[in-house]
Amino acid sequence: MTTTILPTKAVAALLRKELRNRFPGVKFSVRCATGTAAAWINVTYDDGPTHQQVQAITGRFEGRSFNGQTDSYDDNGTTLVVGDADEMPTEVRYSCDGIIITRGYSPAGHLAAQRVVREDSSMRHLVLCDEHGTLNDRHRDLTDGRAEEFSAGGRGWPYRNLSAWSAVRFVLERVNLTTAPARQ
Repeated sequence: MTTTILPTKAVAALLRKELRNRFPGVKFSVRCATGTAAAWINVTYDDGPTHQQVQAITGRFEGRSFNGQTDSYDDNGTTLVVGDADEMPTEVRYSCDGIIITRGYSPAGHLAAQRVVREDSSMRHLVLCDEHGTLNDRHRDLTDGRAEEFSAGGRGWPYRNLSAWSAVRFVLERVNLTTAPARQ
């Protein structure tokens, strides 16, 4: 069996298609990096699925993974891709050294975080954003240095200061904000 090597740009196109199919209605930006990181892909999106849900898909497209223990890359091998019923499967090697996922939050996401804080947190009085979803002073400490007491969704915040920006990310880390159900 011959192995087809897909360049990073082709991997990005396949990944973009897979993410759009899996999470309809979520706008993903899938871009190849440049320069010395040209074999890396950046995926960014707002709200939508959790980082873990996106990671489950993107991880399948990484041809190599960085190993911090050895300060080198580990080869992830090849993938067997099945096409049409009358065709033989193809062995594919993805030329992608890693995929960086960045999840942002829109004003609607900020409002969702505010609802979680009001309904399921130890500091229900915290105000993260106004009624339009604009964050209140993004990086100012909202708890006067008492954030070690902050918990939401059964998890505690381990740091001394809690800003509106970090609270949104902490509260929504495990919350799927997609409006349409994910496809399998």
